[in-house]
Amino acid sequence: MKQLTKDRLYLFVVLVIIIGLPIAVSTYNSYQASYKVPTGAKVFTLTGSMEHGWANGSVPAWKMLALDLFGSPKTRAIIEVNQGDNVVLKLTSNDVVHGFSLKDFGIFVNEGIEPGKPVVIAFVADQPGEFTFSCNSICGKNHETMQGILRVRA
Repeated sequence: MKQLTKDRLYLFVVLVIIIGLPIAVSTYNSYQASYKVPTGAKVFTLTGSMEHGWANGSVPAWKMLALDLFGSPKTRAIIEVNQGDNVVLKLTSNDVVHGFSLKDFGIFVNEGIEPGKPVVIAFVADQPGEFTFSCNSICGKNHETMQGILRVRA
């Protein structure tokens, strides 16, 4: 009986660690990402996937897998802002390490966007036009399709 109680205690501790650690890491990452956001900025989240490119929003890996299973069409991520807007991009990955490049604004993320570790970029959309952003780190067989569009209205 005493051994059974000890086993339950160990099981409880292991379950708390298995369940609690990912929640704690996610909460910490969200806190860190929100800390860097200037007030009044337009915030966009982009999720990188080597199969589907950049997707608007925070897309977990299981949803990307569902896109593969059900044959959802691949679309380019599009971000639309006005000239002069403060823009914040929260870049995430749900599979492998990605890079990010928005060269018309001088933005390059070379150190990598790792799964579970969002990278926050802030800039002012000071020039009107349509600009392409892309992954600048070879990430898989569909790397060349990892592109999106930033539209800045005058």
